[in-house]
Amino acid sequence: MRIVVATEARFHRGADDAVMARTPGEAYQQWATYLDVFQEVVVLARVAPAPAPAAAIPGADASFPVEGDGVRVAALPPYQGPIGYLRTARSLRSVVSAGLAAGPLLAATPRQRAHGAAAAAARPGHVDSRSADAVTRPGDLAGSGRSPYIVDTRYLAVMPGLVGATLIAEVRRRGLPYALEIIGDAEAVAGGMFGPWARPAARRWLARHAAGARAVGYVTREALQRRYPPATGALTADYPYGRLGAQDFTAAPRPRADRPPVPATLVTIGSQDRRYKGHDVLLSAVGLLDSWGHRLRVVIVGSGRHHDELVRAARREGLGGVVTFVPTLDRAEIRNLLDAADLFVLPSRTEGLPRVLIEAMARGVPAIATAVGGTPELLAAHDLVAPNDPLSLAVRITEVLASPDTLAEMSARNRAAAEHYRGERASARASVFYAAVAAWDRPARPAPPAPSLPTQPHPQPPPRPLVPAAASPAASSEQAAPGSIPRSRESRP
Repeated sequence: MRIVVATEARFHRGADDAVMARTPGEAYQQWATYLDVFQEVVVLARVAPAPAPAAAIPGADASFPVEGDGVRVAALPPYQGPIGYLRTARSLRSVVSAGLAAGPLLAATPRQRAHGAAAAAARPGHVDSRSADAVTRPGDLAGSGRSPYIVDTRYLAVMPGLVGATLIAEVRRRGLPYALEIIGDAEAVAGGMFGPWARPAARRWLARHAAGARAVGYVTREALQRRYPPATGALTADYPYGRLGAQDFTAAPRPRADRPPVPATLVTIGSQDRRYKGHDVLLSAVGLLDSWGHRLRVVIVGSGRHHDELVRAARREGLGGVVTFVPTLDRAEIRNLLDAADLFVLPSRTEGLPRVLIEAMARGVPAIATAVGGTPELLAAHDLVAPNDPLSLAVRITEVLASPDTLAEMSARNRAAAEHYRGERASARASVFYAAVAAWDRPARPAPPAPSLPTQPHPQPPPRPLVPAAASPAASSEQAAPGSIPRSRESRP
């Protein structure tokens, strides 16, 4: 069984043409989590060519392989940002469509294409514009002894994302089902990129995709489920995006210190491709703290197209000797940095369920974050501040750093809360969901042969040969793997 995962992650080619990620969170280990259930993972993502040796691209020299045993990448044109997407949208759709029609990494099996064609043809007004050679007809499957609902590929879109939306459009055109993993709030992302006018349309956009999915996995327990509810009868589950191993956890929370930390070390980690991580807000808050006489050391980890802009902002604030920018770190280096931090700060404008905050909590680091997305599911209310408010952030940082008792309490609370996201627990929840997705449309067992007819005492016409009853699609789709998530008939495509 194979799964195709469409992601907004952007990769690049290495010197040996290998596909590389700029951060460990987008590298092989992330995609290998699907191998707990599936035998093969195909990551559908943008892949840029290898950068020139002299190219000064922050983080471009990071060396985190994406492909490995069981994981391959289907490369898409490397557009960047909404304008780049508009320029390459037609090419993007063409690549995905061609891959689904005949490509070795994306294409469905003949039986799957036949089932999709039959489902699409049943829709009112459907006209199949593809060539007859591109689709195996349902009639060609007669006598195969297997259900036409057998498939060996599942399609999953990580949302919100334009790559995921492109995949969804193409598989729906073929009448094939799809699953989603919703890891962020489309409304908040669009509002931050384009302004308030884009928020309602973005929310409707993702809500439509969620309502059309046969299965939806959420990174939050409640927040994103309320905003983007699944269809009636769809498979659903909640689990974090990414897994934390035993090495990511400290043995115990931090003990109470004798005195407040001076100078205090503040750490934040996040992509600088977009502004939603709020690094500019943190710089403004640090500027206030510096003017109030606080001695600080601030480390900002991340890379992206806004990196140079953030470096210039730090210099304008007079923080050249206070703020250190680090393009990227591997997992061990991140753990060491978190252990050295007195406070982790995440001033995001939007979030799904921030993995980096869970990582900090697992190390027992006190943390302050903004009350957006699923973050209130992680931190206590008094550890949250409003987004886009440097003054409130600076005041809360001052209060926390002044109290060793508060820091110790935050450490204990965070370390305990992180246990819910320990790797084996999160993997178990995700694996049950993936197993249910993999169990779609399993074939029904053939019906037993009918008993032979008794001998007739008088001459009779020769009996017609008896054929075992074919397994019905309904029976086929009702069978599920042990431990799978029950679903109702409404969830069928």
